[in-house]
Amino acid sequence: MDPKIPTSIVRLFQTNCVPSPMDTQRISCLLAEQKLELELIRKELDRARAEVLRLEAKHFGTMEVVQKLEALRSPVRRMPIEIMAKVFEQCVQDEESQEPDPLRAPLLLCQVCGAWRDLMFSLPCLWRKLKVGFPSLTPNWENVMQSKIMSMHVWISRAKALPISLILQHPSSSPITPGALMSLDKEILTLGCRIEELSLRFSPLALSSLLTFTQSSLPHLRRLELHNSNPLPSSSDNPPPLFLHDAPNLRSLSVAWGSLDTAQFCVPWSKLTQLSLQYDASPYWNPVHNDYLNVLRECPNLKCCSIGIGMTILDADTDAVVPVTLPNLESMKVRLFCQTLYTRQFFDALHAPKLHTFEFQNVSLSMGSFASQTEPLPFISRSAETLENLSFDTINIPDVDMLSCLSQLHHLKHLRFLPGPLQLNHNLVDSLVLSGAPQGTSICPRLESLSLKCSKRVSTDRVTELVESRCSASPKLGEFCLQIAAFDYGQDSRDKTIIELRERLNQYVEGGLQLYLMKAKPTG
Repeated sequence: MDPKIPTSIVRLFQTNCVPSPMDTQRISCLLAEQKLELELIRKELDRARAEVLRLEAKHFGTMEVVQKLEALRSPVRRMPIEIMAKVFEQCVQDEESQEPDPLRAPLLLCQVCGAWRDLMFSLPCLWRKLKVGFPSLTPNWENVMQSKIMSMHVWISRAKALPISLILQHPSSSPITPGALMSLDKEILTLGCRIEELSLRFSPLALSSLLTFTQSSLPHLRRLELHNSNPLPSSSDNPPPLFLHDAPNLRSLSVAWGSLDTAQFCVPWSKLTQLSLQYDASPYWNPVHNDYLNVLRECPNLKCCSIGIGMTILDADTDAVVPVTLPNLESMKVRLFCQTLYTRQFFDALHAPKLHTFEFQNVSLSMGSFASQTEPLPFISRSAETLENLSFDTINIPDVDMLSCLSQLHHLKHLRFLPGPLQLNHNLVDSLVLSGAPQGTSICPRLESLSLKCSKRVSTDRVTELVESRCSASPKLGEFCLQIAAFDYGQDSRDKTIIELRERLNQYVEGGLQLYLMKAKPTG
């Protein structure tokens, strides 16, 4: 309180008392003095605020200069051009990305600054890959095609004389006019001598008009992909048989369209190291194919093979089946579009003494999955000494058959078993628990990752025991994934089960285990 204010007046503050005539006179004098002082303080505050604003502006300006000076000293700015070029190459040639995205790189890098843009344009290797998508609908296909081709010319010109990779795709919502297809076909034919990788994803009718390049010399072609882009059944005719007249360096071939008869193909099969036939077909097509064994017999150098098994063109004579050995095959992926007798015939005839990875997936649109799919088990058993990765997706295999097969896979490191709804109550969780017995008598003693799908009735005690035994072994389990499916209409207790398992397995997560617990639909 201000000492200038008399005590008699202070006592009146916050009361309803009436000041005396003498205090009233004093109050008037004090009020005038305080108002004068308040005005002086207000002026001083204004000066202080103005000074703060001035200092803040000065601070902002100084900080801006500091940032610009620091930018001049940035290591990136002083990076030698040779190193920057290598960095850009890594950005563009991203191994994790299967397809180039021109909006990310190199075009995104070109927008950083003029120096980077000049450097990007001076590196032909950054412009070797191009992906071109054509619109679903357009009122004028000729204009659209001309624009796309001009863009391709500009892009490819920056690659100088280097071999190029092209991905051309159209979603098949509307047919492309013959004139536009003719222009694109001519462009592909012109570029044929430079193409190293080519992917065409069009309707069967469009593909039929884009294969003129196969009649020319393709000295650099290493990878060819021809896919029907229409996910729904189509009445369009299939493209004509593939005839590659001169492709001495072709190593990878992927074909997926409605009806595939490779017996009519002319392809350097013996040079292929990667082959995919009908694997990327749509389940809606009901894909058809001939006997794959005849083709595989001509592919002794295959390392990776992806097959889609559907309806066969001709019923093969089981008595005439000749075994096929692929001495260099390391990875085999099979998708099952329908259940046929050919599946067993195919696997019974196939031998792969160096197989490391096998994946078997049911993609049929039929309700649920087939009752039993044991056809590949003998093939797997024949590769027991080398097999390290095994995956079953929406596949039903009886416990006794599954365990008999797994008991032979002593070198298996990665196991993925996602059964269909008919096999959710399997006892694989119990069977994979490691006991104190020697490793030679345990099932898959060297597992490093395990992925299972079970019903909601799975025992949390047994799951915990499984993880505990595997994490205590050598090598110990590094990754465990459990999908819990609810096939009936009872109370869904999966959330409770997942919470309980997380708590019980937390100690192993802290020890380095990657744990994934999730709810799943019965069919996947």
